[in-house]
Amino acid sequence: MFWHTKPAQVVLEHLHTSLEGLSTLEAQRRLQAEGPNTLPKPKRVTLLQIILHQFVNPLIYILLAAGGLSVAIGEYEDAIFIFAVILLNALIGTYQEAKAESRVSALQELVKSEAVVLRDRKKQLINAEELVRGDIVFLESGTKVPADLRLLEAQNLSIEESLLTGESLPVLKKSEPLSEDSLSVGDRVNLAYAATHVLSGRGIGVVIATGLATEIGKIAESLREVGPQKVPLVERMERFSRKVGIAILAASGGIALLGWYQGMAAADVLFTAIALAVSAIPEGLPVALTVALSIATARMARRNVIVRQLATVEGLGSCTYIASDKTGTLTVDQQTAKKIILPSGEELDITGQGYNGEGEILAPPQLRPAVEALVEAVTLCNEGVLRRTATGWQ
Repeated sequence: MFWHTKPAQVVLEHLHTSLEGLSTLEAQRRLQAEGPNTLPKPKRVTLLQIILHQFVNPLIYILLAAGGLSVAIGEYEDAIFIFAVILLNALIGTYQEAKAESRVSALQELVKSEAVVLRDRKKQLINAEELVRGDIVFLESGTKVPADLRLLEAQNLSIEESLLTGESLPVLKKSEPLSEDSLSVGDRVNLAYAATHVLSGRGIGVVIATGLATEIGKIAESLREVGPQKVPLVERMERFSRKVGIAILAASGGIALLGWYQGMAAADVLFTAIALAVSAIPEGLPVALTVALSIATARMARRNVIVRQLATVEGLGSCTYIASDKTGTLTVDQQTAKKIILPSGEELDITGQGYNGEGEILAPPQLRPAVEALVEAVTLCNEGVLRRTATGWQ
């Protein structure tokens, strides 16, 4: 169905709905049939998985083998030290990664969105996850589009779609049907897409897709097919472990052959080879690496960056260049007024940054009436809401 080419009435009839919206009973029936309006979430990582992940390291494999060999030949002190090193490494890594997972879970709870819909012929505020195809949704400036919509009304409706198109300029929407079938996502100006933001104006739309069927859902589905990539540190550790393993095996084998050639007893030859292998393994290296990565992870946390796996922070540190063709993609997407120029020509600076209630207009007393008139005008002419909550400004 090319939704953007169909008249509004045809779209409504195809979705078995009307401008009066769905009934609560019908919405519940569709929700059970279609599923919630969410993207699939990865399974939450359990504490056991985090603990086991600490042992997925070639160097740890070598240490475990060395510890087992130490027990086999009766070198219990060496074995205790090696296993203590492995345990300490696992404890540090588990603590940092478990803390990161808990922060990620807390963030996911914060990003839940709501939508104003027409249910039972009345406007209702519901969780966006409960939206179904055929729901009539109301949009206004400052809101996030909760699902893919075919717009039925658009009054100076401007939506920022850089998430999908990469274009930082907002798109002015309209409700009339379009003539061409094969238009790109950015050119379907009578559609509004999930996860994009309304910058100005008002609009009414009917839900045409939810969850994975939305444009953002299709992107999420395609990303699931991309396998995990190894960070530079893991690749180097694997190369290093292979070299160490080969060198230790070669040296131990050479010593064993030399001892056997000189007539040493088989038990003594085996003991010497194993002792050499155990002594050559750098037991302290995993802990040293984990401590260094843990410190880096803590520093990133102080800058409000969550690192879920310790090795990832080294991957970020390995970046030498970041190439981007869109500045809007890298910014926090929070416009900040920094200066006021009055009709008389005076320039006034404004302090503060971002979406919060901090900052002031630096104006001398004689200009205060003009500033107050301006503030009153811009307050009346926008629909933005700024409020302080227990977790910060929203």
